[in-house]
Amino acid sequence: MTPILHHYAASPFAELVRVGFGVKAMAWQSVIVSNILPKPGQAELTGGYVRTPVLQIGADIYCDTAAILPALEGLQPDPSFYPAPLGTLHKVIASWAGGPQFMAHVGAAMGSMPAGAMGEGFIEDRKRRFGLDMAQLGKATPHLTAQAMTAACWLDATLSDGRAFVGGDAPGHADLALYANIWFVRAIPFARDAADGMFALPALAAWFARVEAIGHGTRTEISEDDAIAIAAAAEPMPVSGRIDAPFTAGQTVLVKTDGSGDPPVAGRLARLDPTGIVVLREGAQCGTVAVHFPRLGQMVLPG
Repeated sequence: MTPILHHYAASPFAELVRVGFGVKAMAWQSVIVSNILPKPGQAELTGGYVRTPVLQIGADIYCDTAAILPALEGLQPDPSFYPAPLGTLHKVIASWAGGPQFMAHVGAAMGSMPAGAMGEGFIEDRKRRFGLDMAQLGKATPHLTAQAMTAACWLDATLSDGRAFVGGDAPGHADLALYANIWFVRAIPFARDAADGMFALPALAAWFARVEAIGHGTRTEISEDDAIAIAAAAEPMPVSGRIDAPFTAGQTVLVKTDGSGDPPVAGRLARLDPTGIVVLREGAQCGTVAVHFPRLGQMVLPG
């Protein structure tokens, strides 16, 4: 079944997945969503998770890149996002890149923007949902930019032995996550000084060009209504894995993302183990769907 990505152009996490499609030379369908709330079509599928991006494969909905990439890996194992010799260490590096280093790159990218550059709607949305304070971000920008530049220097040093990608000859999840952060800084015109500093590092600049050249696979646009109809016509895939105590199969739970003011997703628990979280829920239009989350970064609470 053709995967569907719910995303918008400027999202660095969506860019991570778009290049992931390129790594696997996959055909995929694109649904463009708003960069601010409300997102009614996405919420219909997820039950309330409205961060970007979301991947849909039939009636299975994947939230967060840490769930999306393993889903694509299962759909098409080769070439792998976790090539040797690093293997699953790619996930460790990607988690660091998408956590503290992402916030450093947000500061490097956005901290010097003039008031109103992103539009008040965007800033108010991020303030309400994630506590973004542009005044405080501006004050922290020198520190955050230094953190991002330190990571860039580490990456440049790693690549200076002539390897093509972080783990060797083949790109993996770590490359995608590190690339997405730098891509975001480069995309913001007010972050020119930070971007120039990163791209002055020769091994990093050459690596970035190699990742960028991978492309985005083969993309076809569809509408939110089309995506919802696809979910309604499908059935969730069978769920494997265990359910860790103190929770039980079929129990109603709430899944909430750490550090987010968005509402939790309610559903019947189908999996809860280190490989991820799966809840089954009913949508008014999409019918029964399985909503998948990574285990890291998600709180599971009794419903």
